[in-house]
Amino acid sequence: MEVMGYKPIEQDYRIWMVVNPATWLMPILFAVLLIVLTVHVAVLSLGWFTWG
Repeated sequence: MEVMGYKPIEQDYRIWMVVNPATWLMPILFAVLLIVLTVHVAVLSLGWFTWG
């Protein structure tokens, strides 16, 4: 597969040369968890989406 001269199957490994998982995996997962919890708190505080 080739998209405009870019071959993702052959070149997708390059992101891990910039983002080292040993350093950045846990901070990224904690940031995602924080975003998910913030969205859940915001949606549940609206009142339309509560169980009561």
